[in-house]
Amino acid sequence: MLEYINQPFGGEHAVPAHLHTAYMETFEILKGRARYRLGSETKTAVAGERVAMPPRVSHVHPWSDSDEELHVRQVADANPPDLPGLNASLQAAITIQGLAKAGRVNAKGLPNLLQLGVLIDTTMPATYLAGPPIALQRVLFGTLGWLGRLAGYKTAYREY
Repeated sequence: MLEYINQPFGGEHAVPAHLHTAYMETFEILKGRARYRLGSETKTAVAGERVAMPPRVSHVHPWSDSDEELHVRQVADANPPDLPGLNASLQAAITIQGLAKAGRVNAKGLPNLLQLGVLIDTTMPATYLAGPPIALQRVLFGTLGWLGRLAGYKTAYREY
């Protein structure tokens, strides 16, 4: 479980479109109005609603669609159980949020390519970006992750 807050009209690009191979993510909108993508559709949810994102369906986590903060509780359930994969995915989300808060992301809210490579590499095989073939991602992000770690990038930072 993870809770996060997006600033008004923010957070759309905080986590790139992706899919999970074996777990369901559920997002409870605690405060604010959200938009999210599930497959090819963009939808809206408001405080009190839950959004379910099933395995193997590309999605983008809820982001703020109003002039107030969006407060979300995210829960991931793995079937079969996959504690290392879940922890890696949640840690990647925590790190991206921390980097964003520290101003270490681009205009879309993403870290540099080597940092992103380290994060994505650690989430495989539980999580992949939507679109590119999985075999290509394994090679590409395995290489970027290796280069990123050589350059000093990590999956987690104490300050976040």
